[in-house]
Amino acid sequence: MTLGQDPNDTECICSDLQHGDYSLAYEWFNYIAVIILLPTISVFGVASNIVNIFIYSRQRMRNSSNTYLLFLASSDFLVVITGLFIFWIDSARTYIPELSRAPYTMVYALPFGYMAQTCSVYFTVAAAIDCYINVCWKTLSASYCTIRRACKINTCITICAIIYNSLRFPQFKLRKCLHNGSKETIVEICPTSLFFAINTIYNVYMYMVLMTLLPFLFLSILNAIIVVQQSSLSQSNSTDFVEDNASRITITASGDSITMIMVVILFLCCNVLALIVNVIETFFEPTTLLLNFLTDTSNFLVILNSSINCLIYYTFNKEYKEVFLIKMQTIKQQLISKCLKCNADRTQLESFNSTPAIAQILKNNSSGQEVVKCDLPIWKSMYRPIRNYNSFPVTNIDNANNSNIPVGLCTCCLEILLDDDGGKC
Repeated sequence: MTLGQDPNDTECICSDLQHGDYSLAYEWFNYIAVIILLPTISVFGVASNIVNIFIYSRQRMRNSSNTYLLFLASSDFLVVITGLFIFWIDSARTYIPELSRAPYTMVYALPFGYMAQTCSVYFTVAAAIDCYINVCWKTLSASYCTIRRACKINTCITICAIIYNSLRFPQFKLRKCLHNGSKETIVEICPTSLFFAINTIYNVYMYMVLMTLLPFLFLSILNAIIVVQQSSLSQSNSTDFVEDNASRITITASGDSITMIMVVILFLCCNVLALIVNVIETFFEPTTLLLNFLTDTSNFLVILNSSINCLIYYTFNKEYKEVFLIKMQTIKQQLISKCLKCNADRTQLESFNSTPAIAQILKNNSSGQEVVKCDLPIWKSMYRPIRNYNSFPVTNIDNANNSNIPVGLCTCCLEILLDDDGGKC
């Protein structure tokens, strides 16, 4: 039952917990995977993607492959953030009454989440193509694998992802409903008539082909070719290794290729379940409970994929690891120096306060009184006549003019320089 329902509105099931679709096992699974593990992984993912963005934006890391990884880190950051709003809040509002108005944010976070996910998928595809050209088509790599071209491709992917997923905004709307069990007014996300008009084509078939099936098959084939080609290159280069600049460039390119191979493998492992869920949901009739299990697991793996790419970069990319360690060492030294400075200031303050006379002077001075100056000087320079002053040459004086200067005058000048309280010439 809904409040103020129009005759043309689609009926909305007003229940935040549909008991027919739930079981005790699924409730525990959802609590552990989504309520507990998902925010933990998300916090790590936010921090790791910030680190990735920082490192791959350094001047030292500028190349075409790292440009794709920079854009991938940015989209993964948005995937993690929107995943918290979509998946975690949707499940947590069952346990936390204060989140009853969560659909107000979820209905807008959902399209942005799809945009970020689309960008992540096709940034990975573009990075794999760049890696394939670098490994298998060396003649084309100089003209194709450039930073400028990578930025153009990533910009086009971003624009297409925004346009393609903008159709998701008018598919859902918010409605206040009367909960049948608690008799309380709650807010639910309900589909509009546009959702049912385009659901089969847009949300099912196009999503399955463009977001799971096509990228999965394309990356699988491309990654297999790269692995075979990379292994053959490694075997040929292992026999005649020369330590020069060209060989170091080859090692760097090899490290980038291995990094991209592992990124694609992680992507395939974490998204294979999403492909299975789409196929089962489209061509079979699974039970709602099974579909809930698979969907929650798939969503968790998507967030996991967007959160742990930094582990691959740190393990297989030597430049990434080196820049990361240098920055960590710099931060560590800055923290240590600040701590030492604070300890030194604290020790100096304690030593001043431990002397009663100095403490009383500081106290009087802080209250606006003048500090009494001592009449006698604490230190006064002593005059010691230098007998052999010729051993201290006077510079900037011509040898021709030295004969015109009396010896006594030079002695007096030196006495004045050595002691301000000396006698007059």
